[in-house]
Amino acid sequence: MCGKNQRTEVLYKSTFNKRQITSVTYSARRPPDRIHYKILKCQKCGLIFSSPVLEPSKITEFYRESVCSYDEQIPYLIKAYMREFQRIEPFLPQNPKILEIGCGNGFFLEALKKRGIKDLFGVEPSPKMVSEAPSYLKKRITSDVFKQKQFPNNNFDAVLCFHTLDHVVNLNKFIKSVREILKPGGFIFFVVHNTDSIFAKLFGEKWPIFDIEHIVLFNKKTLRTLFSKHQFINIQTLDVRNFYPLSYYVNMSPISLKIKNILLNILNKFKLQNISFPLVGSNIGIIAQKK
Repeated sequence: MCGKNQRTEVLYKSTFNKRQITSVTYSARRPPDRIHYKILKCQKCGLIFSSPVLEPSKITEFYRESVCSYDEQIPYLIKAYMREFQRIEPFLPQNPKILEIGCGNGFFLEALKKRGIKDLFGVEPSPKMVSEAPSYLKKRITSDVFKQKQFPNNNFDAVLCFHTLDHVVNLNKFIKSVREILKPGGFIFFVVHNTDSIFAKLFGEKWPIFDIEHIVLFNKKTLRTLFSKHQFINIQTLDVRNFYPLSYYVNMSPISLKIKNILLNILNKFKLQNISFPLVGSNIGIIAQKK
């Protein structure tokens, strides 16, 4: 975000071998593998990012071949995202036109349809994920990465993006393109991971979010700075409450496999594995309007 004025320090050295990276490495919600680029922090603005990274064309290729095994988490994701989406819903026009970037199999767009919103569109690079979308949505999902001139300018009342912004190579081009396709007064609602979370501070380099996929990582301050830089107004940053079951938190934790299995066995024994445990602070969101 600081361009040539950035002053960086190395947080963590690179742990990845280019020859070991495959589309499997780019599959969402896999267990922590501790593979990441060199991770830097800008001392001026506080942004945490990976550099250098693979060529954008190679990253796009991996995402097109990737799969996302998150069926069990979908009800929890919908609950978390819908809770915050309701903040902007009253301010949208009667029949809003909405785009979701990185929509996967369209599960959240489907949830919006059930609320009576019909003019829905998505962008998703994985053809496999698009093929799993409901039939009426498939023709409304662009199977590609999001890029400039993909949609007409001033076209959408809202653009949604959940855990995709932190995978973007060129932040400024991405946000500029989002702003262009929004109608004046249109809303964005993005969700990302939080580098100020207790888990980021507790686990350090072992935090599962420090991986090969996450190129840029935010806290509330850097997230606000990015959208303010691109002339968004009425910016609100917020904590997004997760509602995952206890077994999910154990599976995604960076603890040893032995301890992980012991904990999972205990949860299963006492039938606690599917109990939903609300967690605040791990994810953050931003709501803002096009000026």
